[in-house]
Amino acid sequence: MKLQNSFIKTAIVFFFTFFLNLPAWAQNTQQDFKVPREFRAAWVATVANINWPSKPGLSTEQQKKEVIDLLDFLKEHNYNAVVFQVRPQADALYQSDLEPWSYYLTGEQGKAPDPFYDPLTFWVEAAHDRGLELHVWLNPYRAHHIVGGPVSEHSLVKKMPETVLHLKEGYWWFDPSLKEVQDHGVAVVMDIVKRYDIDGVHFDDYFYPYPSYNLNEDFPDTTSWKQYVASGGTMSRGDWRRNSVNIFIERLYKEIKKEKPHVKFGLSPFGIWRPGYPESIGGFDQYDQLYADARLWLREGWIDYFSPQLYWPINRLQQSFPVLLGWWSEQNFKKRHLWPGISIGRDTSRFMVNETLNQIMITRGMQPQSSGVIHWSISSVIRNPNMAKMLIDGPYARKALVPASPWLSTQLPATPEVTTQQPDDSVSVQWTHKNEKEVFHWVVYATYGPQTVYYILDREERKMNLAPHDGKNKLSAVSVTAVDKFSNESVRNTVDPQTLAIIPRSGWNAAEARPYKSQVPKQITVHHEGGRVLLKTDDAALRLKNVQKWCMGPDRNWVDVPYHFLIAPDGTVYEGRNPLTAGETATEYDPTGHLLISFLGNYERQEPDAALMEILARLIAKLCKQYNISPETIATHRDHSVMTTCPGKYLYPYFQDGSVKKRVKEIMKKKDEM
Repeated sequence: MKLQNSFIKTAIVFFFTFFLNLPAWAQNTQQDFKVPREFRAAWVATVANINWPSKPGLSTEQQKKEVIDLLDFLKEHNYNAVVFQVRPQADALYQSDLEPWSYYLTGEQGKAPDPFYDPLTFWVEAAHDRGLELHVWLNPYRAHHIVGGPVSEHSLVKKMPETVLHLKEGYWWFDPSLKEVQDHGVAVVMDIVKRYDIDGVHFDDYFYPYPSYNLNEDFPDTTSWKQYVASGGTMSRGDWRRNSVNIFIERLYKEIKKEKPHVKFGLSPFGIWRPGYPESIGGFDQYDQLYADARLWLREGWIDYFSPQLYWPINRLQQSFPVLLGWWSEQNFKKRHLWPGISIGRDTSRFMVNETLNQIMITRGMQPQSSGVIHWSISSVIRNPNMAKMLIDGPYARKALVPASPWLSTQLPATPEVTTQQPDDSVSVQWTHKNEKEVFHWVVYATYGPQTVYYILDREERKMNLAPHDGKNKLSAVSVTAVDKFSNESVRNTVDPQTLAIIPRSGWNAAEARPYKSQVPKQITVHHEGGRVLLKTDDAALRLKNVQKWCMGPDRNWVDVPYHFLIAPDGTVYEGRNPLTAGETATEYDPTGHLLISFLGNYERQEPDAALMEILARLIAKLCKQYNISPETIATHRDHSVMTTCPGKYLYPYFQDGSVKKRVKEIMKKKDEM
């Protein structure tokens, strides 16, 4: 019954998660909108050349190209992290004085790449340039793999023989109980932490070896066990082994935090702690077989993120994905990140692709405060087009920031300085920061009407261009934030871009024009619509639609709205009739050749502000350039007719004193000089 209830709860979570994870463009105001947070990573295995390099002995350029191909894929598919294996068998895919160059890199253990380069430096820089965190993945106890080439004179099997044990399947394994092994393992990790700009350190499920590695016989550590007993040790052999691993894990966590607090420590143990936890679960016992007390590490908070390998489907009763995820979540006393490892292997069927989608959505629903997964492995996604498309069309359609780790730091980075300008048909946003080296991402927020969209940019970017409108609303606000290495986001610096945005006719649902008279625009004439007062908060598009309906109705029977461009009180410009058609007015002058601009509202009763007049000047300057019209022709409806006071007593003085014409000339001159 408990299991049945779990699946009911999961179904409910799955349903509501779709509504809790709406895309960015479905959100409301900029103030209450927050960028989605989700850890999206993939493992890149180097052992046995599973993922990279594709085979030993590739040239330096071939290796680099493969790196770029992998990282470009992750960036293009909106991942934000990569877990890269740098120590598969007490060796190094980086320059190290502690362990030899990896066989998987060059085909010969101890041999450096030629021409020389440091692969880890290249991976880190290339990942960061693409906005991806780089977590180094190490195997702490495997000294030699059965497909790792011959045991050479460079191998630690030869250099530290008193610390390793031979297993009957052919592996060599460090004895985790030995202090020398622990000291060396810590030294290797800390050497990387100190010398490389990494974002995380990662271990998988290999602690004491799987029983099959020794043909299901016990791990051959009798010598060290007897020494422990002789020294007065009282723990059982299993507890003694687990304690050795526990000491190593806790020590390493503290050492990393002491050196670089922002570097996360993550573990990806076998997905089941023990059979019967929870009650419905059965399978391999890592606590008793790998001597990994993964529950303890999570409960004590000796990690920053925990990624149990939950490689089973949702509906497998004894290893159900949501049941196990729920149990691990209950053990997360310190509220660390719980980002499960997921895998469907090489299955490209629609059913298994949907399984991945469902697991991601379940994770979002069950871990809403910090969702995320790690995909095993990168090849399972890259070589599965159905999977890749499903992710980028679905849950990974928009970029996400890595969730912050408040137990590491809550201090926000400084706010960027932001400027905007509109030299052409796009709005250019630029920013600076007083401490740019601490920034890992920038976030640009753009508000169009009631909706806000966001863009997550990489560390080297300092500017971007935004569309002046989204088809219906102009760009009304821009914000930029800085995101640091802790994934903390600064306070927003919001500016008014003073956008000149011309909303197309489709944006206000214009009716199709009737047959019209053609013209060549030769002069510019400004009007106001003259109806009731229109506020900035009113629906200007609806007002314009009603104006057109009246103008084309039986009272007027004109071919279209009479004006070529119409300006709302908030500065939004709407496209009216085609500028190459003659407008229509109810006064004595012939408007043929006039490019007609009208203010929506009644400027006998309402006053324009400086920002609105600046928009008018920029619009006129744009049109003068576009249609080769002299700014000397700028006039108002009143200047051509004695029958009207249009454009109203509050607008007309700007034309009487020549200030509009003067500002238009300044703008045109400035553009000519650019």
